[in-house]
Amino acid sequence: MTEEAKKPWVTRWGADPDSWNCYDPDDDPYSDGSGMPGRELVRGAVARWMMTQTVASVGSSLDVAMTFNLPLQLAAEAVGGLPCDLGEAVQVWSSLNHDGWGDSSVGDAALAFLLPPAEIVAAVEHHPWMYLTGDRADIAGMLIGHEGE
Repeated sequence: MTEEAKKPWVTRWGADPDSWNCYDPDDDPYSDGSGMPGRELVRGAVARWMMTQTVASVGSSLDVAMTFNLPLQLAAEAVGGLPCDLGEAVQVWSSLNHDGWGDSSVGDAALAFLLPPAEIVAAVEHHPWMYLTGDRADIAGMLIGHEGE
């Protein structure tokens, strides 16, 4: 069975550069209600991810596009921000790879960020919009859930 290639679901930046833009524009004038991530939100996550990568892979728009499931043009725009904390970076990475708020495993995040699974667990547990599910005996297999933003 062949697996269909993952296609980026983010095709543009949301109106509020630091948000997921999931609020009704009538309630939040900076949001467009699209649920699309803001450019600076993603730039911070990409910058935090780059801190853990080898020198050879840092700065490549193609690597960013593949890791964060972004179109190449948006990936190029996402390079060069200031790093955010690990929890926010994992939230952005996980969300971009699962069409919004799907679940990623701790092991997948640890592999993407080249960090021990325990560091991913700690980052998720300290983040206000994420939680873990699954068997604590299999830390890498635990799933990262999202409550929203």
